Amino acid sequence: MNYLEIGATFFGLLQGFLVMINKRSNWIAYSMQMILMIFFSLSVHLYGDAINSFCYIFVGVVGFIIWNKKDEKEIQSCSWKERVLYLIVITLGTFLLFLKLKNTNDPLPLIDSFTTVSSIVATYYMIMKKIDTWVIWFVNDLFYCITYWLLPEKALYLLLLNLIWTFMAVGSFINWKKIMNKNRSDL
Repeated sequence: MNYLEIGATFFGLLQGFLVMINKRSNWIAYSMQMILMIFFSLSVHLYGDAINSFCYIFVGVVGFIIWNKKDEKEIQSCSWKERVLYLIVITLGTFLLFLKLKNTNDPLPLIDSFTTVSSIVATYYMIMKKIDTWVIWFVNDLFYCITYWLLPEKALYLLLLNLIWTFMAVGSFINWKKIMNKNRSDL
Protein backbone atom coordinates (compact mmCIF):
# COMPACT_ATOMS: atom_id res chain seq x y z
CA MET A 1 0.00 0.00 0.00
CA ASN A 2 1.48 3.33 -1.04
CA TYR A 3 0.72 6.03 1.53
CA LEU A 4 1.87 8.76 -0.85
CA GLU A 5 -0.78 7.61 -3.32
CA ILE A 6 -3.49 7.47 -0.64
CA GLY A 7 -2.59 10.91 0.74
CA ALA A 8 -2.52 12.44 -2.75
CA THR A 9 -5.90 10.84 -3.45
CA PHE A 10 -7.41 12.30 -0.27
CA PHE A 11 -6.18 15.83 -0.98
CA GLY A 12 -7.17 15.46 -4.64
CA LEU A 13 -10.75 14.59 -3.70
CA LEU A 14 -10.88 17.49 -1.28
CA GLN A 15 -9.49 19.89 -3.87
CA GLY A 16 -11.86 18.61 -6.56
CA PHE A 17 -14.87 19.18 -4.35
CA LEU A 18 -13.73 22.66 -3.27
CA VAL A 19 -12.99 23.84 -6.82
CA MET A 20 -16.29 22.42 -8.06
CA ILE A 21 -18.12 24.68 -5.62
CA ASN A 22 -15.82 27.58 -6.57
CA LYS A 23 -13.97 27.90 -3.22
CA ARG A 24 -10.60 29.61 -2.96
CA SER A 25 -9.40 27.11 -0.33
CA ASN A 26 -9.17 24.48 -3.10
CA TRP A 27 -5.67 25.80 -3.81
CA ILE A 28 -4.42 24.75 -0.34
CA ALA A 29 -5.56 21.14 -0.84
CA TYR A 30 -4.16 21.35 -4.38
CA SER A 31 -0.69 22.27 -3.11
CA MET A 32 -0.75 19.53 -0.48
CA GLN A 33 -1.68 16.98 -3.13
CA MET A 34 1.15 18.16 -5.38
CA ILE A 35 3.75 17.72 -2.64
CA LEU A 36 2.68 14.09 -2.24
CA MET A 37 2.46 13.58 -6.01
CA ILE A 38 6.10 14.63 -6.50
CA PHE A 39 7.31 11.78 -4.34
CA PHE A 40 4.81 9.27 -5.73
CA SER A 41 5.64 10.15 -9.35
CA LEU A 42 9.37 9.83 -8.73
CA SER A 43 8.80 6.43 -7.12
CA VAL A 44 7.09 5.11 -10.31
CA HIS A 45 9.39 6.97 -12.77
CA LEU A 46 6.72 9.36 -14.14
CA TYR A 47 9.19 12.21 -14.53
CA GLY A 48 6.84 14.51 -16.45
CA ASP A 49 4.34 14.12 -13.65
CA ALA A 50 6.99 14.86 -11.02
CA ILE A 51 8.08 18.05 -12.81
CA ASN A 52 4.44 18.97 -13.30
CA SER A 53 3.64 18.48 -9.61
CA PHE A 54 6.68 20.50 -8.52
CA CYS A 55 5.57 23.44 -10.68
CA TYR A 56 2.02 23.06 -9.40
CA ILE A 57 3.05 23.85 -5.83
CA PHE A 58 3.83 27.37 -7.05
CA VAL A 59 0.72 27.39 -9.21
CA GLY A 60 -1.34 26.59 -6.11
CA VAL A 61 0.06 29.70 -4.40
CA VAL A 62 -0.66 31.83 -7.49
CA GLY A 63 -4.18 30.38 -7.77
CA PHE A 64 -4.81 31.16 -4.10
CA ILE A 65 -3.67 34.76 -4.61
CA ILE A 66 -5.61 35.30 -7.86
CA TRP A 67 -8.81 33.83 -6.41
CA ASN A 68 -8.71 36.45 -3.64
CA LYS A 69 -12.30 37.24 -2.62
CA LYS A 70 -11.71 41.01 -2.83
CA ASP A 71 -10.89 40.69 -6.51
CA GLU A 72 -13.27 37.86 -7.36
CA LYS A 73 -12.90 36.97 -11.02
CA GLU A 74 -16.04 36.02 -12.90
CA ILE A 75 -16.27 32.72 -14.76
CA GLN A 76 -16.06 33.14 -18.55
CA SER A 77 -15.75 31.06 -21.71
CA CYS A 78 -12.62 31.01 -23.87
CA SER A 79 -12.77 32.74 -27.22
CA TRP A 80 -12.29 30.64 -30.37
CA LYS A 81 -8.81 32.12 -30.68
CA GLU A 82 -7.97 30.93 -27.15
CA ARG A 83 -9.32 27.46 -27.94
CA VAL A 84 -7.16 27.14 -31.06
CA LEU A 85 -4.18 28.40 -29.06
CA TYR A 86 -4.59 25.90 -26.24
CA LEU A 87 -5.03 23.02 -28.70
CA ILE A 88 -1.79 24.04 -30.44
CA VAL A 89 0.04 24.38 -27.10
CA ILE A 90 -1.16 20.94 -25.94
CA THR A 91 -0.23 19.27 -29.24
CA LEU A 92 3.17 20.92 -29.64
CA GLY A 93 4.02 20.68 -25.94
CA THR A 94 3.13 16.98 -25.87
CA PHE A 95 5.36 16.30 -28.87
CA LEU A 96 8.32 18.24 -27.46
CA LEU A 97 8.09 16.70 -24.00
CA PHE A 98 7.71 13.24 -25.53
CA LEU A 99 11.02 13.75 -27.37
CA LYS A 100 12.66 14.27 -23.96
CA LEU A 101 10.83 11.57 -22.00
CA LYS A 102 11.23 8.78 -24.56
CA ASN A 103 14.93 8.65 -23.68
CA THR A 104 14.26 7.96 -19.99
CA ASN A 105 12.88 4.96 -18.13
CA ASP A 106 9.41 6.57 -18.12
CA PRO A 107 7.09 3.60 -18.82
CA LEU A 108 4.53 5.73 -20.72
CA PRO A 109 6.34 8.73 -22.23
CA LEU A 110 3.65 9.76 -24.72
CA ILE A 111 0.72 9.61 -22.30
CA ASP A 112 2.87 11.17 -19.54
CA SER A 113 3.74 14.01 -21.94
CA PHE A 114 0.10 14.59 -22.89
CA THR A 115 -1.20 14.55 -19.31
CA THR A 116 1.64 16.82 -18.17
CA VAL A 117 1.06 19.46 -20.83
CA SER A 118 -2.74 19.33 -20.79
CA SER A 119 -2.68 19.59 -16.97
CA ILE A 120 -0.64 22.78 -17.20
CA VAL A 121 -3.03 24.26 -19.76
CA ALA A 122 -6.11 23.19 -17.78
CA THR A 123 -4.68 24.62 -14.56
CA TYR A 124 -3.97 27.96 -16.25
CA TYR A 125 -7.58 28.16 -17.40
CA MET A 126 -8.79 27.08 -13.97
CA ILE A 127 -6.82 29.94 -12.38
CA MET A 128 -8.31 32.33 -14.96
CA LYS A 129 -11.79 30.89 -14.22
CA LYS A 130 -12.44 29.87 -17.82
CA ILE A 131 -15.14 27.19 -18.06
CA ASP A 132 -13.20 25.48 -20.87
CA THR A 133 -10.85 24.17 -18.18
CA TRP A 134 -13.40 21.46 -17.39
CA VAL A 135 -13.41 20.11 -20.95
CA ILE A 136 -9.61 19.89 -20.86
CA TRP A 137 -9.69 18.31 -17.38
CA PHE A 138 -12.28 15.75 -18.52
CA VAL A 139 -10.02 14.50 -21.32
CA ASN A 140 -6.93 14.77 -19.12
CA ASP A 141 -8.50 12.74 -16.32
CA LEU A 142 -9.48 9.98 -18.75
CA PHE A 143 -5.87 9.74 -19.89
CA TYR A 144 -4.66 9.72 -16.29
CA CYS A 145 -6.98 6.74 -15.67
CA ILE A 146 -5.27 4.98 -18.56
CA THR A 147 -1.84 5.95 -17.20
CA TYR A 148 -2.46 4.59 -13.72
CA TRP A 149 -3.97 1.39 -15.13
CA LEU A 150 -1.05 0.77 -17.48
CA LEU A 151 1.71 1.32 -14.91
CA PRO A 152 3.61 -1.89 -14.15
CA GLU A 153 2.46 -1.55 -10.53
CA LYS A 154 -1.04 -0.18 -10.98
CA ALA A 155 -1.84 2.94 -8.95
CA LEU A 156 -5.43 1.99 -8.18
CA TYR A 157 -6.16 4.82 -5.72
CA LEU A 158 -4.99 7.43 -8.22
CA LEU A 159 -6.89 5.65 -10.98
CA LEU A 160 -10.03 5.85 -8.83
CA LEU A 161 -9.30 9.51 -8.03
CA ASN A 162 -9.02 10.37 -11.71
CA LEU A 163 -12.16 8.42 -12.49
CA ILE A 164 -13.99 10.45 -9.84
CA TRP A 165 -12.39 13.63 -11.20
CA THR A 166 -13.71 12.75 -14.66
CA PHE A 167 -17.23 12.89 -13.27
CA MET A 168 -16.38 15.92 -11.14
CA ALA A 169 -15.18 17.71 -14.29
CA VAL A 170 -18.68 17.26 -15.70
CA GLY A 171 -20.23 18.45 -12.41
CA SER A 172 -17.82 21.40 -12.24
CA PHE A 173 -18.64 22.38 -15.82
CA ILE A 174 -22.37 22.31 -15.02
CA ASN A 175 -21.94 24.23 -11.75
CA TRP A 176 -19.62 26.84 -13.27
CA LYS A 177 -22.02 27.24 -16.20
CA LYS A 178 -24.85 27.98 -13.73
CA ILE A 179 -22.67 30.52 -11.92
CA MET A 180 -21.63 32.07 -15.24
CA ASN A 181 -25.24 32.33 -16.43
CA LYS A 182 -26.38 33.76 -13.08
CA ASN A 183 -23.67 36.42 -13.24
CA ARG A 184 -24.78 37.35 -16.77
CA SER A 185 -28.46 37.59 -15.72
CA ASP A 186 -27.53 39.76 -12.71
CA LEU A 187 -26.07 42.43 -15.02
